[in-house]
Amino acid sequence: MKKSWVTLFLPNDEYKERQLLYFIAEAFVLFIGLLGVAGLLNKTFSTFHAESLFILLIIAVTLSLYVWIRYIVSGMEYANVVEKSEYKIELRKLIGSTSKFAVLFAGVAIALKLTGVVDYSWMDLLGMTLLSYGLLLVAQFVSLQRSVRKNRELS
Repeated sequence: MKKSWVTLFLPNDEYKERQLLYFIAEAFVLFIGLLGVAGLLNKTFSTFHAESLFILLIIAVTLSLYVWIRYIVSGMEYANVVEKSEYKIELRKLIGSTSKFAVLFAGVAIALKLTGVVDYSWMDLLGMTLLSYGLLLVAQFVSLQRSVRKNRELS
């Protein structure tokens, strides 16, 4: 049994878990470096005042994207997909799960608009939904393609 709360967010596959931990560690090292650079810039030029939280948020989002992109590009998501029939099955699952995400995303956005929490036009809602759906679909498709290529090389 593992003794860390981080294991709640990691896959059950030992190889995937280890690789994801490597990616997170790389992002942490980059985070420390970027914070050091931000600290030096602030000390030298006094550049950060009210924007400090925004800059830290941008750094955190960038590093989260770094881990996600590294995971996608690594080709380890779909470890058992080698044959064309398996590929087609996974592609259908991928399109289905991404479509469910888009419906959920649109539902939350509509609920936020109807309750008055946010104020944006219906075109903005449609654009955000289609953009998020498209980006997630492309990312998942790239992950599937990389996994298939890597699995064929290993077989």
